[in-house]
Amino acid sequence: MISTIKPFEELEFTDDFMFYQVLQNDEICKKLLERLLKVKIDRIVRQELQKELKPYYGSKGVRLDAYIKDSGRIFNIEMQQVSNEGLPKRTRYYQSMIDADCLLKGSDYEELNESFIIFICKEDPFGADLPVYTFQNICAEKSGLALNDGAKKFFFNAASAENEKDLAIKAFLNYIKCKEPQDPLTEQIEECVERIRLAEASKGAYMFESLRIRDSIMAGKKMGREEMGVESAKNLYANGVSIEIIAKSLGMTEEQVKEIVSGAEASA
Repeated sequence: MISTIKPFEELEFTDDFMFYQVLQNDEICKKLLERLLKVKIDRIVRQELQKELKPYYGSKGVRLDAYIKDSGRIFNIEMQQVSNEGLPKRTRYYQSMIDADCLLKGSDYEELNESFIIFICKEDPFGADLPVYTFQNICAEKSGLALNDGAKKFFFNAASAENEKDLAIKAFLNYIKCKEPQDPLTEQIEECVERIRLAEASKGAYMFESLRIRDSIMAGKKMGREEMGVESAKNLYANGVSIEIIAKSLGMTEEQVKEIVSGAEASA
């Protein structure tokens, strides 16, 4: 379990910590959104990495990789290392928490921001060999009739990069797949990765995060194997580690981790 934590010098853009760090660069963030969504971003007015949304007492918190707003839209970007059967319902919950966060700040329903939930996937999340999957709410009985609720979900599948016709998106997906820069934007991303690898402050932050994960895992070693996993999951979650990273570290599915932390919250 402990060996799953990469040495800092080996981190790549697709690794959780590095992805968070690179997306702190507003220029890269803006260019990436514009490339993937084919929209013009006028300005980034807020960028909060690993933002935790827990808008009302007793609700389950959500930790978002990158939570970004321009002057009228919300963008949530997530990196997904492995295929996950729970991904569709995860996007549903993310959407509900984003909307609740907006409404609790005083907005009316009609004032809800247009929202884009974006997953960058290394593996095909739906098995249809499409490079991009776009989902919006439409009427099942009448073709072409959209709900127009302003909510869109995108899954970019690097495993099927060769099937993408848009050359800019294809270059990015190939970078995710092959780890080699393909054009000026991916070169800029890779240069940013290299700068972060050389930054002592970033290395210190990563070491702290890694030690926190290790300590939480080691704390349960005196217990039986099953009990150790349960307690480790609880400790990691209590220390702010995301469900995805907990699952990877402990060899569990995200659904198992969710069940454990939900039970811990209920008994608190």
